[in-house]
Amino acid sequence: MPHPPTRGVQFNTPSGMIVVEFINGSTLMVPARSLQGLATGTDSEIAEVQLLDGSRLWWKQLDVTFEIGMLMSGTFSANSFAPLARQTYLEASVALVTAPGWPEPVIRFLSDNLPGSRTSGWHHDFLTAYQVGCETLVALGQAVETLDGAKPRDKPELPEVLPRPDDVAVAVIYLAAQNGLLTFPKSDHASRLPRLGSGNVEAHRLGNGLWVAHAHPEVASVLRMLGMLEGDQWTAAAETVWWRDSPSEWNIDFTNDLRFLRAVDDACDRIPDRIRTEIDRFSQITEEDIAVHTASPQDAGNLKTVLRSPPKTREQAISTILWIRQFDFDELFYKFWRINNGWLSPDESRRALNIFNDPLAIAVRRRVAARLYPHVHHLAD
Repeated sequence: MPHPPTRGVQFNTPSGMIVVEFINGSTLMVPARSLQGLATGTDSEIAEVQLLDGSRLWWKQLDVTFEIGMLMSGTFSANSFAPLARQTYLEASVALVTAPGWPEPVIRFLSDNLPGSRTSGWHHDFLTAYQVGCETLVALGQAVETLDGAKPRDKPELPEVLPRPDDVAVAVIYLAAQNGLLTFPKSDHASRLPRLGSGNVEAHRLGNGLWVAHAHPEVASVLRMLGMLEGDQWTAAAETVWWRDSPSEWNIDFTNDLRFLRAVDDACDRIPDRIRTEIDRFSQITEEDIAVHTASPQDAGNLKTVLRSPPKTREQAISTILWIRQFDFDELFYKFWRINNGWLSPDESRRALNIFNDPLAIAVRRRVAARLYPHVHHLAD
């Protein structure tokens, strides 16, 4: 592809981008580790990039050469898909290994892609991806929570204790997918689908199935910083993070995976007293609970208020309470349980984001409820 005359090239270490500058003032930015041959290169090796004849990029130590025109057309490797060489099943879940400075690109991505702006604030429109994105900005010390989103802080500052990288990765995935910056072609048609746009990155893994995603370069760069990607391949640690999104196109079924089954056993065997007390409460419906939902506004008095119109009959009240209790039970797993750690301590849970509608948390909740409370059917639904 034709391009303007080049002025120079450099590797931007914090963002992981190769930046090619042209004499007309424009630039080309490419995620370095998305290029075939650079995925395993060190920062110092990648930084030694040289410009040859104004049209090629050359890495002497890595013996890698790329035509700038090819990069502009979105060609990052010789093959559309390269195999991820690792075991399908691991002995245990693996934690993400993040790159230094990962919060800054995450903050930039969330700030630029949530509805709203850094000046006016962000609003979530009551969509899960936007709600979780706003929550993440708050957890990263950049915003204050509001009823409909998040308001930028006058003096944003990273907290001493950062939120969990796996939770942050889920927030990035949710937002990127919501905005069309991350798409999931079905595996059997992946080779025939067009890319999302010029310069997009393809990532996948081999194992139970071909997990293919087309990602905007910024999304791919952020996911690399969070330890989700190595080059154009998902890392081993990324797999259980993806369980928490489970794109329908991938047909993921993790419920027979040994890691999931062990996690269920652990969640049942090591349930903390404070969590068991809460579950015991969810499993019972008292007359006071029913009264809260059957009382009219005039008769409610000092009863605990509810956010929805109270049902008029006892049966409707019980049905509503059962529905609420199921979501309350889910929330315990959203806040206090992770597959890599099991039940979180109070201190550990402060780092956790409340990522609701998490398919992994819901699946574990159902198994735990069915095993520990088989007589309370609504908790296992």
